[in-house]
Amino acid sequence: MKIHWRALKGQPDAPFLALDLLVMLLIAGNLLWLLLDAVLFNSGTGVLLAKHYPGLVSHYRDNIHPDILLYDSYFTFFLIAELMLRWGVAIYRKTYHRWFFYPFVHWYDVLGCIPLPFFRFLRLLRLFSILYRLQTLRVIDLSETGPFPIIYKYYRVVLEELSDRIVINVLEGVQREVSAGGPFRHRLTEEVLRPRRDVIVPWLAGLLTETSAFAYGEHRERLAVYLHERSREAIANNPDLSHITQRLPFVGSALERELQTIVGDLLVQITDDVLTDLGSQGNEAVADIAGGLFDTLTQPHTAMGDAVSGIVLDSLELIKAQVAVQQWKAAGTRGDDVTES
Repeated sequence: MKIHWRALKGQPDAPFLALDLLVMLLIAGNLLWLLLDAVLFNSGTGVLLAKHYPGLVSHYRDNIHPDILLYDSYFTFFLIAELMLRWGVAIYRKTYHRWFFYPFVHWYDVLGCIPLPFFRFLRLLRLFSILYRLQTLRVIDLSETGPFPIIYKYYRVVLEELSDRIVINVLEGVQREVSAGGPFRHRLTEEVLRPRRDVIVPWLAGLLTETSAFAYGEHRERLAVYLHERSREAIANNPDLSHITQRLPFVGSALERELQTIVGDLLVQITDDVLTDLGSQGNEAVADIAGGLFDTLTQPHTAMGDAVSGIVLDSLELIKAQVAVQQWKAAGTRGDDVTES
């Protein structure tokens, strides 16, 4: 097991973490010894070992086995002393609301001190809790210890496969409900979109403002040329103005040119003012337009409902495809690529 001793230095309870390491090793040794003893004297494996290694089994039975309860008693006294120490520190630090809360919170520690076979099993729970705490604090690293990397790898594979199947089944159920025309559309509008109107409408207004300002900036000159041309054509084709220019042959053409220039400049100026105003932040007219668009889009409409359903179904299909990707295989492939490089 890889132990990061430096991690203990930065911990406020470093002495107790070191004690956790000691307790963890002692519990592991105690449980392994008890397991070995039970295997030798209460299983077929013990019979086979006695048959093939009679000297070794006989030595254990005559010299070690008689003292197992004595050493277990020593270990039990150690656990009781360690429990009382931690309880006293918890009382001193006022860790819990009342002094007697500690044994109820750490009930598996208390029951694990009872030297009976059933309660000894709770020492295993204590072992797991210490391992988890030390792993969380980076004092130990099980991912680099013995069989844990392999176990963790296959644990992730099984967990990913199960979770993928569950997620895909849930998404398929949603797809069936959307395809059947259930209440999903209405709920999407009433429970998702409408409650967020105060967020969506300002965002939509800002989008309209930015879009109009950008588009006008890009095509400003072309729009001015277009307006001048349209005003020139309109004035030139105006029948009333044609009569005036015919009656005043000397000043008619000059008047027509002046009108074309004045009207064209007026159209350009008015258009520039309108579009500049629409492109400014906080414009109430744009906000009203955005609000109207939102209200229109959230009204019941068959074609729009079908479009929303199609978007939802396609989105769910993409999510299903992504969920179906076996990430553990992809991670393994990346690892192989790194190794090969």
